[in-house]
Amino acid sequence: MAADIHKVLEWLDILIGDGPAPSRFNNPASKAEIESFEKRLGIRLPYSYKLFLEYTNGGMIMSDALNSLLKTENALEDVKWNANYLYSLEEVEKEYKEMESWNFGIPTENIATYPFIPFCHTATGEKLVFVTLSDDERESPILDAYHEETPETWGVVADNFTEFLTDYIQTHGQPNVLGELERGNALDLIEPMMEEKDKEESLETTIARITRKLEETPDDHWQIVLRGSAYKDFNEPEKALEDFNRAISLKDDKAYYYFLRGDLFRSIEKSRPALIDFDIAVKLEADDLLYLDSRASVLFEMGKVKASLKDVNKAIELDENGILAYMIRKSIYVYMGEDEKADADARKIEELQSKK
Repeated sequence: MAADIHKVLEWLDILIGDGPAPSRFNNPASKAEIESFEKRLGIRLPYSYKLFLEYTNGGMIMSDALNSLLKTENALEDVKWNANYLYSLEEVEKEYKEMESWNFGIPTENIATYPFIPFCHTATGEKLVFVTLSDDERESPILDAYHEETPETWGVVADNFTEFLTDYIQTHGQPNVLGELERGNALDLIEPMMEEKDKEESLETTIARITRKLEETPDDHWQIVLRGSAYKDFNEPEKALEDFNRAISLKDDKAYYYFLRGDLFRSIEKSRPALIDFDIAVKLEADDLLYLDSRASVLFEMGKVKASLKDVNKAIELDENGILAYMIRKSIYVYMGEDEKADADARKIEELQSKK
């Protein structure tokens, strides 16, 4: 029989009061704060989790060693990092905005709202997430979100937050945080959203929706670049450039933002500023194949053949199955008159395409 969230919160109250494990939890969040959070981000939280927030706005059960560290060194952030720490609502918002820019191969046009909501930092340095709910849903499975893996590898940790919190309390803050793919994965859970979105939201509607969000949070750099991308697709490069410039002014260390602006410059045949932005993106994330390939491509278009070849060779070194790098290199070899090398890359391209 499934546990009741109200009963589980009573157990948590007992543990916090005089339980065997040390803990640190925050004061409650109000219903108004929770509703404002959902409206601001355009997401819906699980019912059981919202009741938890009304009881305590995040916190953690600690080991004796972490509790001792907290007392002797007042190292709260270090303790949070090494515990299975449940975010406060403010931290959920911060982590959500960071996470939605990870862009795990989910085209932003496929889903109106980024679907994964991080609510817990694990002692292993990863995140546990919910999936945002549709109007007729009350609960979400808990998934393990590994930052180096794509959503189809994020397995189910628990069927709902109540199940997870029960485990969290019973294990004194050391619950299972490893998902089981046999129980489902994150991509499976969001496919219905993608299918619904495929009924097509027009670009005008997308721009209007994001603009409404930005009226409430005008400095949300991720929403700004999403609108910039929509403007680019809508063939309004001036407005797209304005948004990309604004996003970069707010967050000047995001390689992806420079890539987007560089890609815009390239689309309107401004190779020099495109190269500058791709160069910054590569400097910020030197091993990212997208940025290397993009810089290589524009370098080749500008006649900088040796520099272009250096980039694609590095890209192939990093990933020998990166088809775009072979396509660019084949063109370079044709230009250089290296027919045998061009033919070898053509065969490699055919091989990679046949595996798709």
